This record gives sequence, structure tokens and C-alpha cells, in this order.
Amino acid sequence: MLCLLSLTIVSSCSDDNINPVTQSQNQFLLYQKPGLVDSIIGTCSTYLIRNFTLDTLDFRQFNLARLQKDSFTDGDLSEIIIYYLNADTAVNVVHLQGSHQINSSSPVDFQPPKIKTIFYMRLKLYSSVCTGNYFYLKIRNLYLFGLN
Repeated sequence: MLCLLSLTIVSSCSDDNINPVTQSQNQFLLYQKPGLVDSIIGTCSTYLIRNFTLDTLDFRQFNLARLQKDSFTDGDLSEIIIYYLNADTAVNVVHLQGSHQINSSSPVDFQPPKIKTIFYMRLKLYSSVCTGNYFYLKIRNLYLFGLN
């Protein structure tokens, strides 16, 4: 009896129960970066921008896509942008602006381009209010899905 109770407790603590990524017949994982993706710290006198490459993503078979992330900012003019390049021009596919959109834990659905190309992420840290303290933009646990 004690072995059965121990087995139940151990299996209830497995990582499978807390995985935020769920695969379903209609949702296909295209990109994942668990843990800390990036963190920017600045003061009110700075406007910080950081760009980096995500990966080559293939959205050709999807009419809808979903961004799932954990993010936080206290800079009211901060932005998170996911984009690709078309003839040296950045084309935004996701554009989250301000603390209200960035701090939201809800998934973000968007219309993806019907292409396979390299996608990038741009983080912009900026605040309209100068408190004399540092302010932050952090993003963790980034997942991109294609939806059918």
C-alpha cells in the first residue's frame, strides 16, 4: 500500500503535468525557447533596442498562428515585435506595444505570412515617465504555433 501511495505522489510531480505547450490536432509547435529568452534593464534616459534571430519558420500551411510567452515590462512605451525581412524591409507579424499588451499572459493569435523564411524578434525598452529607478523588459518561455 505504501509503495502505491509513493508511486502516485511521484507521478503527480512529473514535468508532464506542468508543460505549458500542448499539442492538439489543430495546433502545431513551430518554435520553442523555454526559460529566459532576453532581459533588458535601463533608466528613463535610455531607449534600448535589441534584435535577434529566432529561426527559419514555415507558415505556408497555416491560416492562423499563435504566440505564447511570459513577458513583463514596466516601461509604458516598450515593444515586442516578431518580424521577417522582405527585400531588406522588416515586415511585422506580431507587434505588442506597452505594458498592457506585453504583460498579458493571454496567447496572441495573428495572421502569418504564407512563407518559409527566417523570423526575428525585436525588443524595445522605453518609458515615458522618469522615476529615477531602473525599468525592465523581460521575455521567457517563448512558443510559436501554427493553427489549422
